[in-house]
Amino acid sequence: MIKSIIKHILPLPIKQYLRFCGSISNRVTIWEYLKFYIKKDKAIYWPVHKNSEVTHPLNIFVGINSNAGTRPGCYLQGNGGIHIGKYVHFASNIGIISGNHDVNNQMLHINKEVYIGDYSWIGMNSVILPGVNLGPRTIVGAGSVVTKSFPEGFCVIAGNPAKKIKDLEKEKFVPTKYQTEFYGFIPKDNFEKFAKKHLKGHKYIK
Repeated sequence: MIKSIIKHILPLPIKQYLRFCGSISNRVTIWEYLKFYIKKDKAIYWPVHKNSEVTHPLNIFVGINSNAGTRPGCYLQGNGGIHIGKYVHFASNIGIISGNHDVNNQMLHINKEVYIGDYSWIGMNSVILPGVNLGPRTIVGAGSVVTKSFPEGFCVIAGNPAKKIKDLEKEKFVPTKYQTEFYGFIPKDNFEKFAKKHLKGHKYIK
């Protein structure tokens, strides 16, 4: 009863923050949440740790309830495009690289898109290189360097270069479902409206 009354008298931003907290596995403070809504540039629409870095955010899509960069030491380099599906979990110190220097001319970049499928899990200190396509429920072991694609998904890969070490049984997979669903800071039902206003020219959002 008391909890119900408190929810009704709380200011709207705090109510929204409490809903948001039910959509993400890593802690984001209310100050970080409010800071996003205050700032003008909202191209990075998902939470990013202060010790992580994102480049070319309009070339990066982060799906529902994915925690791409909420842990420290992550680097999302969106030169060629990064598409991250829903319910994807990142550990600390993850590098996603979608463009690299030409071996003959360091001033030139060769850009290739990176796709990470729904429900994937990227282990600590892993690097995913340009052109890689990971299918749904791909688990990347800690310390891996992923140089080639595993588009079929439902597997564990590990090593440098990463190789498949185990297939996962689709029948045993239990998909995550949080109580609330957000695209980063944005409630799922509000994302289309938000994108029209703040994500013009986005590579993956038309």
